[in-house]
Amino acid sequence: MAVIIMGTLMSTIDMGGSRVILPHMEQFFQTSPDVVVWVSLIWVLVGSSLMLSMGRAADMFGRKRLYSMGFAVFIVGLALCASAQNVIQLVIYRFIQSFGAAMTIAIGPAVLTAAFPANERGKALGIMGAVGGLGLLSGPALAGLCLDYIGWRSFFYLRIPFVAIGLVMVLLLLKKEPSRDSKERFDIPGAATFFLALVCLLFVLTQGQRWGWSSLWIIGLSCLGILFLVSFIIAEKKVTHPVLDLSIFRIRLFSIAVVSHIFLYIANTAVNFSVPFYLIDGLGYNASKAGLLLVTIPALTLLLSPLSGKLSDKLGTLALCAVGLILNVLGLFLLRSAGIDTSTGSIVFYLIIMGIGMGLFVTPNTSAIIGAVPARRLGSASAMVGTLRHIGMSMGLAISGSVFAVSRSSHAADLADEGVVQGVIGNLSTVGGFQDTILVALIAAVIGLLVSIFRGKVKATSA
Repeated sequence: MAVIIMGTLMSTIDMGGSRVILPHMEQFFQTSPDVVVWVSLIWVLVGSSLMLSMGRAADMFGRKRLYSMGFAVFIVGLALCASAQNVIQLVIYRFIQSFGAAMTIAIGPAVLTAAFPANERGKALGIMGAVGGLGLLSGPALAGLCLDYIGWRSFFYLRIPFVAIGLVMVLLLLKKEPSRDSKERFDIPGAATFFLALVCLLFVLTQGQRWGWSSLWIIGLSCLGILFLVSFIIAEKKVTHPVLDLSIFRIRLFSIAVVSHIFLYIANTAVNFSVPFYLIDGLGYNASKAGLLLVTIPALTLLLSPLSGKLSDKLGTLALCAVGLILNVLGLFLLRSAGIDTSTGSIVFYLIIMGIGMGLFVTPNTSAIIGAVPARRLGSASAMVGTLRHIGMSMGLAISGSVFAVSRSSHAADLADEGVVQGVIGNLSTVGGFQDTILVALIAAVIGLLVSIFRGKVKATSA
């Protein structure tokens, strides 16, 4: 647990804090927002496309070996990022750092699942989820302190000693698994086609709004991504030891938990994207006040994850996941009614409902996904959780970004036609765009709820 806590904390601090330093690096390197955004975007692309391969590699070559390699690569990436002389170097070095992080994020849940008995799996994963929430909360604060007092490079080099301590802990504390079947071969064609498919499709999702959905580049990358995805599926059906054993999708609990996981993260990311615009541009809140309100959901997730994990060991995953999704749907339904005159107390109340829902859903659903597969596929199932999270976040960001931009422009045009004062149009159009975006998030959460209901009465401990 101590080893996994260290790996989870280092990765989530980076995820939470890297967004804060982007505006400063834009000025430091004298570049544009659409270039510097790749400092964060490369993390999502690498994580989504490589986690599954890392999970399969861990199943074949040993979780301890891959986990320790992840720490070592992460240290190298941090050192290189701290020394970057231009934004192109920084993006390349972030790729290396993200490669190491993908190993630790993908394998961590599998290590815990193998180390703890089935009736304590939810509790262990809940603690891991709480640590992840702590990292996401503390990352922005750490990055802010580094920027104010030392400089952006310190956000990278100050963490090197702690990651080095984590590597030593891995080598000393983590048990080595029994030797694997040496006849197994890593599925390079499957890993390559999956990587290329996700890179193409996630690039389309994240850049489609900026480049134009009808542009030749976006259309071409979409077709290429679909072609690689079809090739991946065909390849996985033919090889003896695939990077993703498609037969696990025949397990109803696994498949349903996977789908509901994606839809919840689509909804959650849409909220994370649109609420800051609503609070700052719509209601006129300052950044500090908006930031405090946005802590609501991750803070409750942090507090409730250990409890929901422990309860899932006793009660199973169905009831907790259903209640969590119902609360998310309720919170989104109420949040969509938020307008220009909604009080701060009401907004916090809506976010609290959603935060409780997230806290009750994520850990039990993660336990359901990992617990539904055979022990020899723990690495792949663990990596699947991280991949799903990144895919859901990418889809949510792309969908919400497009809906919000189009809706806000449409509302602004309608308000101008109605003769509304120019100074008020910006606030009202932002609120209208926010409400339409939350409607999309609500639909995604409802789909996730309906899918989750059909998982059946399966306890996490049964796997």
